[in-house]
Amino acid sequence: MAKVLYIDYERCIGCKACVIGCEECSGHDHLSRMFVDELNPGETVATSPTPCMHCVTPACAESCPVQAIAIADDGTVLSASLEKCIGCKNCTYACPFGIPRVDDVKKVMYKCDMCYDRTSKGRPPMCASVCPTDTIRFVDEHEIKSEPPKEVQFKWDFGGTVIETRTVIGLPDTETNRYGYREGDGVQS
Repeated sequence: MAKVLYIDYERCIGCKACVIGCEECSGHDHLSRMFVDELNPGETVATSPTPCMHCVTPACAESCPVQAIAIADDGTVLSASLEKCIGCKNCTYACPFGIPRVDDVKKVMYKCDMCYDRTSKGRPPMCASVCPTDTIRFVDEHEIKSEPPKEVQFKWDFGGTVIETRTVIGLPDTETNRYGYREGDGVQS
């Protein structure tokens, strides 16, 4: 059964352990594929990790003119092949989440591939392994989408174009402003 990244924004403390862990992965050349964003700078100290969303139908792969971006059997959207990528940045323009980056010196795209060398063997990606607050977890896809511990989002509407992602976001409880997991049935977006 496929596993996905589950990210609970309410747990992030902005420590960037995920960024450092990602930089240290073999083959990453000290370029992190994980980013930590400030949600409302100046208004709050809230932060969130931002990995690849691993879209079910990835625009980055569809826009690549040389088919450098492969999709693994489990649905993981892999980083561009070093041998094929021409650094054209089509993937960066096509991604609605702004995730892929292009190394301008090497002329090659890089992004989170969910540590495919680890996850294809059942091990969690490095970001989930080093997160001290369980903000990032590697969990069963069916379980987190059908029986979530709290309201989750894995479908996104971009002006009528709905994109389903394999990265699942645990949403804050904005109705009661309670921290943590709510009781009752999970709600899907």
